[in-house]
Amino acid sequence: MTENKNGLTGLMLTAEQIQELARFAREDGQPKYCITHTTIPEFVADDDSFIPEYTGLIAYSESPEHGVLQLE
Repeated sequence: MTENKNGLTGLMLTAEQIQELARFAREDGQPKYCITHTTIPEFVADDDSFIPEYTGLIAYSESPEHGVLQLE
């Protein structure tokens, strides 16, 4: 979250993050995404690989069958 000189707050995405989100949306095939700041706790994935905790921006669709993109 950022605050501009007028006191308005919002999310700031870099051009690289926007391009990555566009790529993700094409591959994931969902019509819309929510962008939020959150913490995802560490977990073990289906392939038994360890996924560390992540705190930051993510994009996700309303479908539980589709992915989550970390917008680092």
